[in-house]
Amino acid sequence: MLNIHIFIATNKGLVAIQNITDLQDNALQSVITINGSTDLATVSPAYHRFVQKSTGLIQLEFGGDSFRANISRNIDQGMSWQLPFYLAHLIKAEEVASAVHSTVQMPSNDSARNDSTNSSKQDTNITSTISLGQGQPLPGDVVLIATGQINTSSGAIEAVTHLPEKCITASAQIRLWMKKGILVEFFVPASSEVNSGVSKANKAQMLKLLPDLDCAIYPVIDTQQLKEHLLQLLPVQNSERGQNKEMPLESIDALTAPLETHKSHADDKSQIVILLEKTKRHKNLIIVLLALIFTWFMLERFVLTGTSNEQMRFISTIKSGQHCDANASSQVIRVGDQYVTRVPSVSLASSCSMTLITHEKTPQVWLVADTKTLIELSAIEINKERHWTIPLPQKQFVNREYLLIVTEHYLDLADLAAFKSYLSRLESTQKPSVELVAAFFTQIDVNPQYVSQQLLVAESP
Repeated sequence: MLNIHIFIATNKGLVAIQNITDLQDNALQSVITINGSTDLATVSPAYHRFVQKSTGLIQLEFGGDSFRANISRNIDQGMSWQLPFYLAHLIKAEEVASAVHSTVQMPSNDSARNDSTNSSKQDTNITSTISLGQGQPLPGDVVLIATGQINTSSGAIEAVTHLPEKCITASAQIRLWMKKGILVEFFVPASSEVNSGVSKANKAQMLKLLPDLDCAIYPVIDTQQLKEHLLQLLPVQNSERGQNKEMPLESIDALTAPLETHKSHADDKSQIVILLEKTKRHKNLIIVLLALIFTWFMLERFVLTGTSNEQMRFISTIKSGQHCDANASSQVIRVGDQYVTRVPSVSLASSCSMTLITHEKTPQVWLVADTKTLIELSAIEINKERHWTIPLPQKQFVNREYLLIVTEHYLDLADLAAFKSYLSRLESTQKPSVELVAAFFTQIDVNPQYVSQQLLVAESP
């Protein structure tokens, strides 16, 4: 389970959102209490209005009746708590939904038996893939820090005051978390960059400090952009929930084949051990068997490392008419072992799907959006190849561009945090081009392939 902890950035330090409970009673007022006590936070009445469908966002977007939230210490003024509380409610909604998803998919031992028996079994096995943390992160957890006011009519993230001070007071704690292997991200209003009244000296100090800690700073424009980014942090079950994906029969065979191979290898190993024990007095036979074992390991190593992306290709599926149906056409672009491939641009209106096909040993493919959002793509295996689906952007009213990073090197949490930090330090006018991204991977001795494409509002010429 992935624990995600939410902290409110204040100029007096970080305040943890410890938990959120749905009171399931619309007649009750939503409240914020302090450390589980009966003491109400000063901003508690404003939180109730933030939850209400008539004046706020929470009920409108995530449902529920009224809520009780606990925070680690009092917040006595301002509205910058709104962005972190929106994050906390989003995580809580995903936690509940993943538990329901797990329960619905749980197989019944005997569907013909008493429904109440099956129901009780399900209740005791409800699990979630994510959880809203209680503000005490451990190695492997994720920490999201935020500050910002939300326009409850448009969803825009509005500027707040004291932003540099909030970043600076949080820096010591961020440094401790990063040393423990805890991924930290800091969300700030994008409008603060141009409309905060912050002195240039303080702003430079803020932007210099946090990236040095490998804490990724994300200026967010609105709640939609925030959700798009956050869902990429979640496990596949959550980030792909609601998508109706059908896996071809060939892909199922391809997915199960490695399991059968692994079982076969395990059986081979056990048989060899038994045979060695029975014949350990026969020197000549031992020599022969050792030679066979050495040959087997060398062949296995050759199979694992002797892979190449000579057959890598990019497929764009384009509408034929107004619909993505059987008449849709496919454009295949050979990528092969090229260092950089620029795929011809396509129209957003006419695009059905984009797929990158690599060999089966490719561990990861990353997508860097023009908004500097980093997305790990998911894949299915078909005929010993991996098919990576490129998600179409939700905002399609302007031209978009993305960059795919295909690497044989598995990026761990440290690599990921460093890369996000690097992206966050780019100028707001800079887009993550091949040249800029390659500069980062050179620093960590990784040499990936790059595939880029433009998605146009108007039809491409």
